[in-house]
Parts: sequence; C-alpha cells; structure tokens
Amino acid sequence: MNPTWYNPPSIQALLHVSHDAEIRSWLGREVTMQTFVRWILTLVVVFAAIPVAAGTIGFLDTDRAIKTVREGRIQYQALDTWASQRSDEVEAMQNRVAELTRQLESARAVASAEAIRKLENELLQAQRDFEDAARSLQPDFERKQRELLSEVAAKVRNVAGAYAEANGIDAIFMLESQPLVYVAESAVITDAVIRLYDERFPIE
Repeated sequence: MNPTWYNPPSIQALLHVSHDAEIRSWLGREVTMQTFVRWILTLVVVFAAIPVAAGTIGFLDTDRAIKTVREGRIQYQALDTWASQRSDEVEAMQNRVAELTRQLESARAVASAEAIRKLENELLQAQRDFEDAARSLQPDFERKQRELLSEVAAKVRNVAGAYAEANGIDAIFMLESQPLVYVAESAVITDAVIRLYDERFPIE
C-alpha cells in the first residue's frame, strides 16, 4: 500500500464544520477562557484520533530535508549567489538615483535649462528602473527558488515514500505544516530520509 501524505484539518476547517454556535461565533467576539479550553480540547481529540485512523505514521520536516541533503545545499548556494547578485544590481540602481539627484541639485544653480531637463529625464528613468527592479525582486526570487529547488523537493517526497513503504509506514505528515503538542522522536523520519536521499543521489 502506498503511504498517504496527510495534512491534518486546519483550524479554519474545524471551525467551519463545527455545529457549535459558540465556536462559530468565537472569531467575532472576545474569547473567554472557557471557550478557549473547549477549543483546545477539541483539537487534542481530533489529533489524537488521527493516528488510529492512519495506522503507523511518520513525520517529515521537508524544509530541513531539502536544505540538508547535499544536492539541496548546492542549490541553496546557487540561490544565495543569484540573490546576492540581484541585490547588488538593485543597490547600484538606488545609488544611481541618489547620484543623479545630487547632480541635479548642484546643476540647478549653474546649468542651462536644457542640461537640467536632460538630468531630470535621466533621474526619472533611473527612478523607474529602480522601482521596477525593487518591485520584481521578491517574485523573481520566488521563481528562482522554485526553479532550483522543485526537483529536490520532488525527490525528497519520493524518497520519503520509498522509506515509508520499506518500513511499514501508512501515512506521512508534514512536520512543519501543523502545530503539534507532542511527537515522539522515533516517529520523525527526517534524518533517515536525508541519509537515503544522499545514498540514492550522490554528488560527484
């Protein structure tokens, strides 16, 4: 049987399906201690029931696995290099704007009207270039991150699935996706997945 990647129900989902009027209206008024305690107990009951339904389960810290496997470390170094270069480019544009601003202020008292208009146009274009570059920096970073790490993430998932099948694990939880009260160390398979990944995909 293929292991199931299971994400526990979100708090929003629990609130949405609840038929308790007090819980449904909880977000709209001050939370009393009694309501909060009942809410916590409800979550404990739900999460306590999950292992029974899922059978043997494991927990995987996917973020740490991606960052720790050798291939992932190489890709993160490439991402860091790319990000540093882009950051330097944006900073250079910002410095250009500052320099043109100083030149324009100095020229106003001595330069011709034509020279001032030229500097103003240069400054306006430099400001636009800087703003465009700064605005696109974050989405560009996210795209580059997906480009460099999506394959590693897919491999981590496949290796975790293979480990689960070999060790009789019926379901794998994303360790970082839900707050948990307690997880036994023996149930966390992250280190084992990292070792298996590096064995299957050695770096020459």
